[in-house]
Amino acid sequence: MWFEIGVLVFGAFAASLAAGASGFAFGLVGMAIWLHAISPARAVPLVILCSILLNMALIWRLWSSVDMKRLKPFLVGAVVGVPLGVAALRHVEPGVIRQTVGALLIVYSLYMVTRATMPVLPLSPRAGRTMDTGVGALGGFMGGSTSLNGIFPTLWCGIRGWTPREQRGVFQPYVLLVHLYTLAWLGGTGTLGRQTLHDILWCVPFVAAGGYIGLQLFHRTSEAGFRRLMLGLFIVSGVLLLI
Repeated sequence: MWFEIGVLVFGAFAASLAAGASGFAFGLVGMAIWLHAISPARAVPLVILCSILLNMALIWRLWSSVDMKRLKPFLVGAVVGVPLGVAALRHVEPGVIRQTVGALLIVYSLYMVTRATMPVLPLSPRAGRTMDTGVGALGGFMGGSTSLNGIFPTLWCGIRGWTPREQRGVFQPYVLLVHLYTLAWLGGTGTLGRQTLHDILWCVPFVAAGGYIGLQLFHRTSEAGFRRLMLGLFIVSGVLLLI
């Protein structure tokens, strides 16, 4: 019992620390740790609820950075992408999608590590909004099929030429809102029970602590340091998706 609780609280802290510092990766880190001690049926609703709570708190702390004008095209795309992702569950093995995305993340990140600076795409305002909508749809598709809705929007924001705070002002609320929309489309998890509430009670304090420390690290990280952090998390995420 105590081993299980230890894994639960450590996973909650580590996942929240990563998400607080970067704005994404809670589900990847949490699942990678929690599945060593609990079943997927217990881990999935725990990831969903903890991620929602954490993102609500982070958005509140970063509210001044949220730009609804930039965020809107991503959300418009997600409205289309999420139903397509849910439909893909009936025809495509989610593991195939995860492994394909994992391989792409590793290749992209290793290539970017060799470059001194992040490339910036010179897009006109109209072209930028169109591409943002497409990336939002892709993120929604990933959310509907694998629950990993933040990977592509996070990656895309990094090459739009936005500062770290501007990036998080887009993909942080995107992750939360698309997660809620996916749950609504699926009709809820249907797996919430007394055990989930028990797990949440253990995890919430460590989610709060990890998120707070991660956010402080974000505030103290330079733009170059934030880029290295993101690329490192992309590589780790890619490896976790592959295995």
